Amino acid sequence: MSSLSFSILYTVCLIVCLGGVELLKAGWEPPPEPLPPPQPADEVIAIPPRPEGVREVVGENDGDEYRYTEQKCLEHAPGQYRDICFHQLARQRAPTDLPGALNACDQIPAPQDREDRDTHFECRSDAAELHAPTDRQASMALCPEIPRKKWRDQCVFGIALALSTIDSRWAFQNCDGAGKWRDFCRHDVNGEIAQVNEDLAFEHCYGIDGDFLVHKACWHGIGKYVARVDVDRAFDACGRVPLGPDNKYRENCYHGLGWGAAESAEAAFVPQCARAGEQQDSCLLGVAYNLRRFDIDAGLQVCAGVKDPALHSQCVTFVEKGSIQR
Repeated sequence: MSSLSFSILYTVCLIVCLGGVELLKAGWEPPPEPLPPPQPADEVIAIPPRPEGVREVVGENDGDEYRYTEQKCLEHAPGQYRDICFHQLARQRAPTDLPGALNACDQIPAPQDREDRDTHFECRSDAAELHAPTDRQASMALCPEIPRKKWRDQCVFGIALALSTIDSRWAFQNCDGAGKWRDFCRHDVNGEIAQVNEDLAFEHCYGIDGDFLVHKACWHGIGKYVARVDVDRAFDACGRVPLGPDNKYRENCYHGLGWGAAESAEAAFVPQCARAGEQQDSCLLGVAYNLRRFDIDAGLQVCAGVKDPALHSQCVTFVEKGSIQR
């Protein structure tokens, strides 16, 4: 075949091939791109779990930005988000509308076994606590109706805490009915009382019934709660606490002081622990224990400044493991 014939044949073939490709392209549509995976719709209400970060209860005249309504709660599919929404709706209603709060709690399924969440019982306990300043008797009547002991006792605890600065003597005495939370109730309620009436808080700790640990916890609560509002007052208060067996009563007050002050000052409070004198190590332990919640390394650095060998070991063990092994 001559070179001219070959060139003509090559050109014809090329034209045919390119033309075919263009015809195919003209009639071909690319397959549709795969749809993105379905994205979850923004939740109507974003509610972090308790106890950290729960929004304050919104009153009737406080605006609509974070108000919960039954309609909004029903927009959630049955499950955890709906339960949380109704829980917060109950908390919103409880101060002035206890029946409405309980109706909201009833929208949360009651647990059928030990594996189910306790949100239903927790909701009723919270409603009782928030309504207590309005009607103490109505709130107290709810507690025995909660079948699970944990939340039945928490109900009594919460009511005592709600009335701690309203009827202080009654609130502290009411902790006797808080069952498994009795000592925690006394600690927190008396701490709240100490913020407004130190003399009465001291009277409670002097007269409290219970063993050595119960007494230590009572003095600890005074140091912790007063330090939250006034560090100078807290140092003065702990200086008045009786030494107790092996100085443990006063030491526990300073431990509470360090904890309460570190909630806002964090490790920056460490130098002030020198004001505790012979109880400085106990104050440092309080700071370290509080730091352990969110910064273990910082807590261990505070432990490094604890001079007493036994307390130093205790500090390190707690910050590393979250408990003290006996």
